[in-house]
Amino acid sequence: MATLDLMSSGLNTVRQGQYRANTAAAEIGRAGVPADPAAKPSVPVQPATGQAASSTQVDSNRPVNLVDNLVALQQSRQEVEAGAAVIDTASEVLGTLLDVNA
Repeated sequence: MATLDLMSSGLNTVRQGQYRANTAAAEIGRAGVPADPAAKPSVPVQPATGQAASSTQVDSNRPVNLVDNLVALQQSRQEVEAGAAVIDTASEVLGTLLDVNA
C-alpha cells in the first residue's frame, strides 16, 4: 500500500537525520579534546542498532571542522522535520482512506 511506503520513507528519513546529527554532535564534542597520539581509531556505531556504521575507521586525531559540523546539524534538523512531515501526511491520507471506506 502506498501509504505504508510513505510512512516507511518518512521514518527512514528521520533515522538518517538522527544519525547525521549524532555524528556531527560527536565531532563537535571532540573539538575540545586534546589529541592523544596513543588513541586508537574507532568505528562509529548506528544509534538504532548499535552495529558498526561502516567498515571505515575514523581517525580520532584528525582536526575537527566546526563549520561543517554545524551545517550538518542544521541539515539533520531539516531532514528530521521533512521526514516527520511525510509521516504526518501519510497518516492523514490513511485516516481519510479509512473514513471514506468506513
